[in-house]
Amino acid sequence: MSNKSGSSSISGGGGGRRTLLRLRPVDWLEEADRQLYLTTPSTGNNNDCRQRRRIDFVLVYSLGVRDSAINKQRRQAFQQKLESVGFEIEEQDIESRHDDVKHENNEITVNGLFNRHRRQSKYPQQQSVKRFVRLHASFELLLELAEKTRMKLPIEENRTPCVPKRPFDYFMSWLPFTQIDRTMFPPEQYYFLAEYDKTLRYRFEPLFDTLRGNSRDSYFTPAQRSRLVYDCLLRTPFDITTEIEEQQNLHVTGDAKERRVLELEKIFTAFSTSSGKVNNLKSIELLLRDQVYDDCYPLHAPLLKNIEPHMVPSWIMTKGEHRNTFDRMKLWWYWSRISNVFKDQPINHIKDYFGEHVALYFCWLRWYIQMLILPCLLGLSVFFYGLLAVKHDVPTNDICYNLAHTVMCPRSHRQLWTLGEDCLYAKMAFLFDNKATVGYAAIITVWSALFLPAWDVAEYQFQYEWDTFDLIDGGNGRTDLNEPRPDFKRKVRTTRINPITGVVEQYMPARERCAKNVSSFSIVAMMICLVLSFVFGVVLYRISIKAAISSTRTPELVRRYSPHVASITGAFINLVVIIALSSLYERLAIWLTDYEIHRTEKDYENALTLKMFLFQFVNFYASIFYIAFIKPWFANPPGIESYKIGKYKTEECEASGCLAELSIQLLVILVGKQVINNLFEVGMVKFWTFFRKILVHRNAFKQMRYRRHHTLHWYSKRPQEDDFMLERWTTTTLFYEYLELIIQYGFVTMFLVAFPLAPLCAFLNNIVEIRIDANKFVCDVRRPVAKKVADIGIWRLIIAAISKLAILTNGLLIAFTSDFVPRLVYQYSRSPNRTLVNYVNFTLSAYEINRLSSSSLNKFNNTTSIYCFYKDHRTPPWDSKPYQTNHDYYVIMVARLGFLIVFEHIVFVCLKLGEVLLPLLSKNVKQQIARKNFMVQTMHWGARLYEKNPELIERDMQRIVDCNSQHRHSNGGYELIYDIKRTVRHQQPTTRNASQDEYRRPGSLKEMKADLTRALQTILSEDIIDLGIR
Repeated sequence: MSNKSGSSSISGGGGGRRTLLRLRPVDWLEEADRQLYLTTPSTGNNNDCRQRRRIDFVLVYSLGVRDSAINKQRRQAFQQKLESVGFEIEEQDIESRHDDVKHENNEITVNGLFNRHRRQSKYPQQQSVKRFVRLHASFELLLELAEKTRMKLPIEENRTPCVPKRPFDYFMSWLPFTQIDRTMFPPEQYYFLAEYDKTLRYRFEPLFDTLRGNSRDSYFTPAQRSRLVYDCLLRTPFDITTEIEEQQNLHVTGDAKERRVLELEKIFTAFSTSSGKVNNLKSIELLLRDQVYDDCYPLHAPLLKNIEPHMVPSWIMTKGEHRNTFDRMKLWWYWSRISNVFKDQPINHIKDYFGEHVALYFCWLRWYIQMLILPCLLGLSVFFYGLLAVKHDVPTNDICYNLAHTVMCPRSHRQLWTLGEDCLYAKMAFLFDNKATVGYAAIITVWSALFLPAWDVAEYQFQYEWDTFDLIDGGNGRTDLNEPRPDFKRKVRTTRINPITGVVEQYMPARERCAKNVSSFSIVAMMICLVLSFVFGVVLYRISIKAAISSTRTPELVRRYSPHVASITGAFINLVVIIALSSLYERLAIWLTDYEIHRTEKDYENALTLKMFLFQFVNFYASIFYIAFIKPWFANPPGIESYKIGKYKTEECEASGCLAELSIQLLVILVGKQVINNLFEVGMVKFWTFFRKILVHRNAFKQMRYRRHHTLHWYSKRPQEDDFMLERWTTTTLFYEYLELIIQYGFVTMFLVAFPLAPLCAFLNNIVEIRIDANKFVCDVRRPVAKKVADIGIWRLIIAAISKLAILTNGLLIAFTSDFVPRLVYQYSRSPNRTLVNYVNFTLSAYEINRLSSSSLNKFNNTTSIYCFYKDHRTPPWDSKPYQTNHDYYVIMVARLGFLIVFEHIVFVCLKLGEVLLPLLSKNVKQQIARKNFMVQTMHWGARLYEKNPELIERDMQRIVDCNSQHRHSNGGYELIYDIKRTVRHQQPTTRNASQDEYRRPGSLKEMKADLTRALQTILSEDIIDLGIR
């Protein structure tokens, strides 16, 4: 590579290292681009020495004393099998250096990048040396793999795509600072997709060289390449040759391409044999399990953090041959940095680089953030309303001022106290429990009920844009989505005949599967009981700390705020317990799911998700459910101690209710969990990367540093080495991201009455979470094997369950935990002027002080009061039946139940209306889907004709090209009808006004289908007539 500016110079360095100074950023980028391609001469039939062969996958193994002869034989057999399929393989170890570097007139020419012969090194041979096997799949091999895996490829540009704008997109268009750079991320071009078939190659071929640039190297996206290559690695055996294969190998004739196609055909059909015995093929996953290979991963694009966007001309990042090479750089510059926190996301480019499963996660996260805007605004309104109106709230003023000296009865082993001590709790409770809370709760509960239907609409739009409808409901019979896991094939020995395919398959009997599920569920139940016991322990802590403060000679200030101290410290202890149990249960859940031996990857992920969510649900929400729905029922007259734990009386709510304590618990757990998770997510990934370099792979890391220090070439980075040191992408990488957000969604929806600021906390956390996750995926984690998905999977069912549970919990919070219903009852049935004056007295009941023990009197030994008061609706001491529930208690209870029933029914009616009024797909989108389906059907019908009459292909291809060039800018659903009719009649292009009948727009989707059907029948009939005449 030459330095065109001529400004480079060479200077010597310590240890023989030579450094090239004043290099342009373009030189660094071009050299980084060159490292992504194989350098050895091509072994194929391509005589073009300039052919760029991209490294698609990397296999890593260790050379040393631990490398057995059996492992070497397995590797050799596996790699020979890959070469027979058509992969080009190049091996390289860490110690190989850049050689033969010449410096002439300030220009650098590299005659050989990799030394294939080992040289004398400071690291002896007996030490473990990492060796990298770099795989390249040619374009033709990728096409064949696409056919075997039924991958959809573009057949024709959709010139009139009906991509509806989402509601928030209109708002974003008015904010320039949220727009992404369209020079780096140009608008997506939409194409009609169809499953690739080599018999229909002529329909796909026009886009081979023009789809994403001027090279076939960029036809497949990086995500598609990784998915195709890994799928082939999963199917390729390394030491088993069936009898059928041996017989076929004896009769193989023809050129290398035919032998390669036959070998590929055998690999994809070798999962069962005609003898009826299951063929336990040993693929890459079993090689990794047996440590034949240390790792395998697709290669990241280069990432040079010392280069900024303004230092690089835009042409090098957007021209065809570099279009995919610098995707990672562009994502890091314009997406993953925290400075892009207000920018929109380049979703389609994320899909092309990481795959649909990662892109869909960020789509869901973006949608969740946008949906949180309404709850944030309403929650802030409720909070500020409470902050401004607390001065004028009559019950709060009564507690803090007018009735502050009212003597209150002891609670939870406390002594006598005054109502004014509860002033802070009363003010905190009013911030969230005021007149605006009920309206807020009703709106947000309806919002949570409509959250999933609204997401279904957005998800269907992504399914339309990415053409993943066929993956819904298990892929509509696609066998490639239901293949057994390697662990299942290795452990299960029983077989059966598949009732659908009639093929012998491995099968776990129902009795064995039931026994494993029961034992696994028993351990999960035990862990849930362990969580509940810790919750009970925190309750005991709060009771004991209150009793200890009250029974000792503590200062009055400390004694006065003992409930607050117990609540806050108890919440922090609960948070620590939650985090500790979470890390313990994660390992246990993975072990239990492995023990159950699930057949498919989807079954495995669903089982793991259910276990983890069930445990985390109990772990995070148990203490909150206790405070919200159990603790308020422990109220009793001071002399009636029916609820006791040992010698201590159970907890009771403050005079202002349990809502303030519930708010504290929610604030500590929600905010504390988010802060700790973000710190762990940012810090732990960096720490483990450093740990792997220093301890786990210290020899390899030292060898890399030594080789880079003594290389003669100025650019010594190798992408496969850098990726090897990154954190491994596992099945649970995205799982934990979803789990964190779903738990947060539960906090936001189920307890929003107690803490209206929860949506704001979630919103602020999530706009940072996007960039943290993006930075982790781009910089700190290996590139994942792309996975095509249509939806968020079982998380959808979990969100639906949380949304329905939120309707119940919010109704219960308003009806039974808050004071909203008692205030309404007093205001409209007891108050003479329908105000809340004297409401506090209405909620208090009297008790005789002389019935209390002397230890409870404390500073009130000399009090002249005869009665103390407690919060309840009971008859007074002077009644004939003292301390029994009075008439008001039952009136309020009926009112609570009535409010709950009305509230639930209103929300469910709104939910059903939303499901009816929110269409999943617009009419235009349905027409586009129907048009695509018809075009695919047309292709297959035509293929039958072309199979018998190959001479028609060239003639019809020319007609299609002519039609497309003549009508490139036509629009509407009638374009295809006109093109088909015109090509059949072999007429020259006419003006648009030549035939009004042909240009009429169909009035309905049904009419459009009928026109297309008639046109297709005309094509087929005229082609057959032409053949008959000839």
